[in-house]
Amino acid sequence: MEYAKIEKAAEQATVENNAFLVELEVKPNNVIIAYVDADEGLSMDQIKMINRKMESELDRDVEDFNLTVSSPDLNRPLKIWRQYKKNVGRFLKVKFDDRQVEGKLEKVEQDFLVLSVPQKKKSAPHVETEIQFADIVEAKVAIRFK
Repeated sequence: MEYAKIEKAAEQATVENNAFLVELEVKPNNVIIAYVDADEGLSMDQIKMINRKMESELDRDVEDFNLTVSSPDLNRPLKIWRQYKKNVGRFLKVKFDDRQVEGKLEKVEQDFLVLSVPQKKKSAPHVETEIQFADIVEAKVAIRFK
């Protein structure tokens, strides 16, 4: 099945349902996985509607496929700028420049983000760390237990 056609169907379905496409995987034997999200959080109804819309755009009579529409779980790295924007105020683990930092995502700009990184000494102030998107190897939402 043609990747461009699948991608177009996914983009159209997400936009129509106030969501956005994070990642599209097309595996052998036409196994399609669309990871989608929304700025205000994603509902099960949105996922169902995106799935239905994509299925209606892709013709099973021409070529059979297996479609899964899902929101990315917390173990998946952030892939696109809108995911970062959505997670302002949350803690992230970011790998870049041969190091890893964990801090609260304070700001997202066009080319960089700013993390407020706690210091080892509790009394020390947090350090604002600016990280260029081009330097990020991987960023994930940090799971924190209080």
